[in-house]
Amino acid sequence: ADHRQLLHPVTSTACTMLSRVSKGLARPGSRLLSGAAGSEKLAMVGSGNFGSALVRILGQNALRHDIFDNEVKLYVYEEMIDGKPLTEIINETNENVKYLKGAKFTPNVKAVPDLAEAVKGATMVCFCLPHQFLKPLMPTIKESVAPGAKVLSAIKGIDFDDNGVVLISDLLRQGLNADCSVLMGANVANDMASDQFCETTIGYKDAKNGELFKLAFDAPALKVGTVPDTVGVELCGALKNIVAIGAGYSDGLGYGGNTKAALIRIGLKEMIKFCKMFYPTAGIDDDTFLESCGVADLITTCFGGR
Repeated sequence: ADHRQLLHPVTSTACTMLSRVSKGLARPGSRLLSGAAGSEKLAMVGSGNFGSALVRILGQNALRHDIFDNEVKLYVYEEMIDGKPLTEIINETNENVKYLKGAKFTPNVKAVPDLAEAVKGATMVCFCLPHQFLKPLMPTIKESVAPGAKVLSAIKGIDFDDNGVVLISDLLRQGLNADCSVLMGANVANDMASDQFCETTIGYKDAKNGELFKLAFDAPALKVGTVPDTVGVELCGALKNIVAIGAGYSDGLGYGGNTKAALIRIGLKEMIKFCKMFYPTAGIDDDTFLESCGVADLITTCFGGR
């Protein structure tokens, strides 16, 4: 209760709930959030640069906290590397030699080329892949995950239909009939691979699930903040890339830090305006733009991103 003034504005009921949940998560092996130790089974769909950096942390935390099953399955789109399947290389070397070379996974991370097998019985499924590949995968995932599974999107992008903008988290909620949290932040994967300190933000709708995903990702070199604002977090992760293109133009024209700072400032204001214009009733919190998913991700993408 002494720390509630540091939280984002929520109702007193939600504050009480978060306090109780955080007490249950304060020590490894707490059973307040599950029927038995090891009952939460983690899976990652997507094995690219960022997905590999994230599953590396999931593997460590699955061993650190008794609430998680030890094994973390990683769905890998099979490729041949020097005549050998990538999944076989990952499982033998504990390393994704193509997309995150030099960063070792814990041995409990198992690469699986079959999607249904990768998510079979999973209670917590994380997604980190190009969004255009997501829709065809969802029927198989829905049939294979555990009943009541919760999901998290680390996909930085948005989709469109005839009515306009479509959030990836909404695609997941509708396609899987599942609660969906969102992870976005100033997280350059290659820096994460060498355990350089960074922060990230998890936006949630269900506070209990938000705290579970925080437990799954929070680590000594990755500090996780949570906010009850999935829409704001997700839009920040997509829109900052547009501003970063402008920053790249500035670099290419030979302009310096002053010009790029102006682009970032104006770009952040336009990000906020976009969010309020297209999602006026979504409850987007102005403070979300000051989290890692907002200004921090914008800065690192404009200065140090790919």
